[in-house]
Amino acid sequence: MTTAVHRLSGAVLGRLAAGLGGAEAIRELRRSQLSKHLLLIRFLLERQGAAGEQARDLLERARSADPDGFAAVAGAPMVGGWTAIAGRAAMRGEATAADLGHISAIAIVAAARTGVDGSVAVPVHHGLAMLPGLGAIEAGDAASVRVSAAGGRLFVLTAGGVVEVPAERGWLPVRRLTADAAGQAIDLALDDLHPYRHGHHVPPANRLPDEEVDRWRAVFAEAWVLLATRSPERAGELGAGLQSLVPLVQTDPRSARSATIRHAFGVFGLTRPPTAADFAVTLVHEFQHSKLSAVLHLARLTDPADERRYFAPWRTDPRPLPGLLQGVYAFAGVADTWLALRDAEAIATRRFAETRLQVDRGLTSIEESGSLTPAGEEFVAALRITADRLLAEPVPADVDRDALAALARTHAAWADRNGR
Repeated sequence: MTTAVHRLSGAVLGRLAAGLGGAEAIRELRRSQLSKHLLLIRFLLERQGAAGEQARDLLERARSADPDGFAAVAGAPMVGGWTAIAGRAAMRGEATAADLGHISAIAIVAAARTGVDGSVAVPVHHGLAMLPGLGAIEAGDAASVRVSAAGGRLFVLTAGGVVEVPAERGWLPVRRLTADAAGQAIDLALDDLHPYRHGHHVPPANRLPDEEVDRWRAVFAEAWVLLATRSPERAGELGAGLQSLVPLVQTDPRSARSATIRHAFGVFGLTRPPTAADFAVTLVHEFQHSKLSAVLHLARLTDPADERRYFAPWRTDPRPLPGLLQGVYAFAGVADTWLALRDAEAIATRRFAETRLQVDRGLTSIEESGSLTPAGEEFVAALRITADRLLAEPVPADVDRDALAALARTHAAWADRNGR
């Protein structure tokens, strides 16, 4: 498989640095992720040896038959999650046959998507044989199931004969979150099936009950209306790049959780947000992390020799410089979103006042670190323009005082905890 070499132009990097790159910049990041996936797939196929020949053949034929259809499958976020997990295991000599064999599942889905015929053995993980992006076949204690593609359709060889998927029995579909408002539409997977959806700070949830999925769909649709009507540029980026959400286990009913895995662009894990506004802000927050992680695959922004730890104004543990930059970039998007929502949500003005100060304080530490690369200097300069724009927005005096006091308390707690 040949792959392209990707470099971000100064103009695209500048737009992304300012916090809003636009839909075309997001599509450029997606193209770069596809190339990364293909390189890692090649690495894993080499580790498989002869066992991977059927998958390799299907992938090559699918790519030739329909490059766009192939890219939609091979460039999916969960492919990035799998290549990272399986790749690390392979480098340690710990990759299982199922880890390496997952490429067969990707290959057969790509074959069906592109009209290529073929057949492979798809590995079973915890009783399920996953067909990425589509669903999973209940396979009991079998090690693998035989799946065939013919005429764009998928068939599974079971003990009872050949069954086409989706099937009435033994088939678990990937559920979807869809919304359409103010001329902007979005369609996401709510993936509680994929065997490589883990890696967040809390475990992924197992199969959600139908009534819980309904709750997700309802609050997501409300969140999308807020974004599409109040922050259409953010909605445009999300529509171009966000593809999947992974529900996480709710370990603390008093707080929501969310996290992005840096190797998987366009997906993140989260517990169900309690309100539409929280969901809207979480979508922006985590997609900012996803964007910056994709940028960092193409451009080095900080000096890796800097091992100091810094104050991050939203937490009390010290953070390395790359982590601080990730947080500042994400919170710049959060502040901008709360600003857009301030006429629709009572709490938005206070949240905006707090987060813009956090961005300013964190960004100042980055600027004064002396550990930015030339590309990093340009990136942070563009981000400073956004931070200053947010600081210039008027807020009520009492809200501003409360935000300053909250920042002071966080810094005092940080200093006390870290002996500073």
